[in-house]
Amino acid sequence: MLGLGQFHHLVKRLVLLSLLAVSISACATRPPESDPLAVAEYESANDPFEPVNRTIFGFNTFIDKTFVRPASQVYTAVTPNFMERGVTNFLHNLAEPWTATNQVLQGKPLEAGDTLGRFLINSTVGILGLWDPAKHLGFIRTEEDLGQTLAVWGVGEGPYIMLPFFGPSSLRDTVGFGGDIVLDPMGMAIHQLNLENDFLLGFDLTTYITRGLDAIDTRARYFSIIDELYEAQDPYVMARSAWRQNRNYDIADGKITPTQEEEDLFNTEFDDLEMFEEESSSEKPKCEKNSTDKRCKS
Repeated sequence: MLGLGQFHHLVKRLVLLSLLAVSISACATRPPESDPLAVAEYESANDPFEPVNRTIFGFNTFIDKTFVRPASQVYTAVTPNFMERGVTNFLHNLAEPWTATNQVLQGKPLEAGDTLGRFLINSTVGILGLWDPAKHLGFIRTEEDLGQTLAVWGVGEGPYIMLPFFGPSSLRDTVGFGGDIVLDPMGMAIHQLNLENDFLLGFDLTTYITRGLDAIDTRARYFSIIDELYEAQDPYVMARSAWRQNRNYDIADGKITPTQEEEDLFNTEFDDLEMFEEESSSEKPKCEKNSTDKRCKS
């Protein structure tokens, strides 16, 4: 049962996340119904807050290029490969109990058992998760969060949202992200050990160090991909599209089926190709010996 002090810290964190979720107020202008193509594109993007989202994207890009990217370069330069892998494994191991919790909530008890098995093996034999011996025993790592659980429960995605510091999200995933922070068993355990050592906004210094290290480690692992994103014609649109495709892939556990619109587009293009081949074939003449048709000489 939560004590008064613990409840106070929990309320502060929930208020902070609530303010973050409702901080976006500017909206993109919906195209007139007289332009159906523009309306379809607007609805497909599902980004009614695009003006402010782009501003936040610019802010995040500045933070990344000014602080996170250089820090990841230093991290990569001074850290041996085996230590980098150890840090990545350690951070992944911290997330395992919350992944298992979400797998249970999603009705996947067998997967949850495998995840807890990974956690126990790597936390002991793997020395607090610095190594990943469970992988060699057939326990494959998966990653689940509350946003994915809400999606499995049928909660709609909601509008696209660009969060300061944290990047692409949606209304559903913003709520889920708040739950990930507040309810994560390992995060709660770390917070309990440092309950009297609040550093900023109700979070202890250890939490900030862990989150910061995770950000730098992630940036280092996806260094070239993120840099290539910045070279796109419209990095904002590219980031939005890539995030949404990856998110849908995670929610479906990799079992993605094409939408009806995508199937129709493929079928149309395939039919056009068949028609072109038939026309090309019909235009080709029957060439007999000593024919004078110039097309027979090609």
